[in-house]
Amino acid sequence: MALDTISGLAGFIPVDAVVVDGRPGLWWMEMPDVSLTEPFFQQTVARAKAENNRRELFTEFDVLLQLEKLLDSVPPTGFIFHSSRCGSTLIANACRAITNSIVLSEANAIDKLVARFITDAVDNVKESLYSVFLRGVVHALGQRRTGNEQHLFIKFACCSFAQIERIRRIWPRVPWIFLYRDPIETIVSNVADVPPWLMDNDRRVLASITGASPTEVAEMQLEELCARTIGSFYSLAHCLANDQALLLNYNQLSLPVIFRVLEFFKVSPSAEEMDAIARGSRMYSKEVSGTRTFVADADAKQQLASDLVREMAERWAIQPYRLLEKKRLN
Repeated sequence: MALDTISGLAGFIPVDAVVVDGRPGLWWMEMPDVSLTEPFFQQTVARAKAENNRRELFTEFDVLLQLEKLLDSVPPTGFIFHSSRCGSTLIANACRAITNSIVLSEANAIDKLVARFITDAVDNVKESLYSVFLRGVVHALGQRRTGNEQHLFIKFACCSFAQIERIRRIWPRVPWIFLYRDPIETIVSNVADVPPWLMDNDRRVLASITGASPTEVAEMQLEELCARTIGSFYSLAHCLANDQALLLNYNQLSLPVIFRVLEFFKVSPSAEEMDAIARGSRMYSKEVSGTRTFVADADAKQQLASDLVREMAERWAIQPYRLLEKKRLN
């Protein structure tokens, strides 16, 4: 579909950041009537794509500058950062239970742009440009499509946390939380079911996070790569957490803590919303159907940890984890 005018993008949202014929830009889908109900943004996109008559189009990034003047959008209410497999989807689902809220859970267009800070922002000019584009993408994704939306929550992919300082320069007043858990449990989970971020062919992102070279990253065992990555996240959270940040360990997660997160985001759920959150908390957070009951797995993961997992955790992640725990408890 060709774009005749900027106003022709009404009802479209950016679903991915892509390169078409050598031109970097955004892939948009017409979704004026689609609720973002799935645990992850891309699951909603897949559902919408399977439906008939969904128009799609490509634009370069510059349209974002014009759209910011045209779209009525919700400013961010709160940011959710995490170190992978530590309960962030549960928190995002709770935010989704708030009436008139928009929850963007690991939207490709956001997290790919954040990654550009690492791979492409070689000078201040490009950093400023990508900051403008990121702000524009969030503005486009947060557009009011019913007119009643009041809150916008963004759950970033785990690697985006590495760029939290740049993200906070764009939105300095938005409160943020960082979820994490015992590194042994995180490594066991990621090695058993390897996520895309650990298998990314562009090794520059993980190289930047771990302090290794792309060649070294390519040669690392998954246990070491995961341990070094999450250890870096823990150290960064320990360094940057302030009065606008809330640190949450996975082992804290409970209904009172979830409600505390919403309070931290300056949201007061109604009795009906609290009931919906309570029901959702009993289910496995990542499943689209919402029918699988949640089962605590911390002990099982500890028992499954290999000697290599424990060695890599001890070498790269345990000390940053302990320091982060000390800061949270103090």
